Amino acid sequence: MNFDLSYYKDKRICVAVSGGVDSTSLLHFLKANEEKYGYQLCAVNFEHGIRGAESVADSQFVQELCAQWGVELYSFSEDCIARAEREKASLETSARNFRNEHYEQLLKLGKADVIATAHHADDVAETVLFRISRGSALSGATGIRRAENGRIRPFINKTKSEILAYATEHKIPYREDSTNLQTEATRNALRLQVLPILQARIPSAVKNISRFALSAAEDDSFLYELSNELLERKRDGYIVRFSKKKPIFSRACLTAMKSLGIDKDYTQTHLNDLFVLQTLKRGAMITLPKNVVAICENDYILFRYQRDEALKSFVSVPMQKGEFQLGEYEICISDESPKHAYSLNVLRLDYEKLPCGCVIRSRLEGDVFEKFGGGTKTLKRYMIDKKIPKENRDVPVIAKDNVVYAIFGTEISEKVKIDEQTKTTVYLTINFTGDKEL
Repeated sequence: MNFDLSYYKDKRICVAVSGGVDSTSLLHFLKANEEKYGYQLCAVNFEHGIRGAESVADSQFVQELCAQWGVELYSFSEDCIARAEREKASLETSARNFRNEHYEQLLKLGKADVIATAHHADDVAETVLFRISRGSALSGATGIRRAENGRIRPFINKTKSEILAYATEHKIPYREDSTNLQTEATRNALRLQVLPILQARIPSAVKNISRFALSAAEDDSFLYELSNELLERKRDGYIVRFSKKKPIFSRACLTAMKSLGIDKDYTQTHLNDLFVLQTLKRGAMITLPKNVVAICENDYILFRYQRDEALKSFVSVPMQKGEFQLGEYEICISDESPKHAYSLNVLRLDYEKLPCGCVIRSRLEGDVFEKFGGGTKTLKRYMIDKKIPKENRDVPVIAKDNVVYAIFGTEISEKVKIDEQTKTTVYLTINFTGDKEL
């Protein structure tokens, strides 16, 4: 098998070894080339607590093999059946989470620069057939990538038969996972029943599907690049500008959704509904998984977390100097001009012009506001005329009864402007603290 591993000179490659023929062959191949290419090799093994004594014996086999071949081994074990119950997830998902956690730990601690897994062309073909059979779009047809997120797959272009031939040639010992021979799982059935028939009819089927997946990945990557032009990050979410080009628009929506935590819970129906959302009236909304909503605005779709209604109307606070956490906002009222940057505008007003009894609160129905420079409007009309997006209107205000004297981050009223007679100037600052993960 010919691979150019020169890129990994002086790097530490950690091989995920289960004891099966694919991973032991990969370990053998990388060990045989370690001196030639100048990388350092280690290995990692996981005991998932699923197959009882057989699983423990597999891990023992890997320990003995690594000791025999002089490869440093990191071993981890967990009861993934119990974990799946705790996480209320499938056994497969919990086992994958278990492995990924330790992969990330090895990378973070500098024990490895990359993790090498033994995925091969048959795995790619199986994955592509599985995904497109379930209705996946082009992104799902990209299969398993050769390298991504600290993972490398040196055997990705090799078929299972080529790996078996390599193992036979070099007399590589391995163990067979008995669950791999069970056809109850759909992916196992594809691997054991469908692919062999396809390969018998079309001898190059597996490699052709693998090549198709590579081509699909290149096309998909290019479309995602184009889609970035429609995407913009905002204070409390992401916006995707309208576009009639559905492949580009849908990918921009997917990027926004994934950035908000919607990784695998979306469907093609969601994407179709988002495309139609562009044609609906302003304010139309779609509820998405993970408490995310998509809202139609004038020329874009806003993606953000759905806020708890209780946060929109925080308890009012008597007007006073100091720092306060009100709902999703942190505000400061001070005699001194702020020395650090806040995410929204800094305002100044004449403190003594505020009438007694003023409070800091959220806006209310019936509020009126005399804008700076004169002219009284309802607060709602003022914000509409100011073109403040609906989702950004629930900011704290200083008010007495229904008269608003300041809108934090936006403007002060004509009634409290600073003039030659001003004795006490206060500074109003505001910082948005909600949705910190954005």
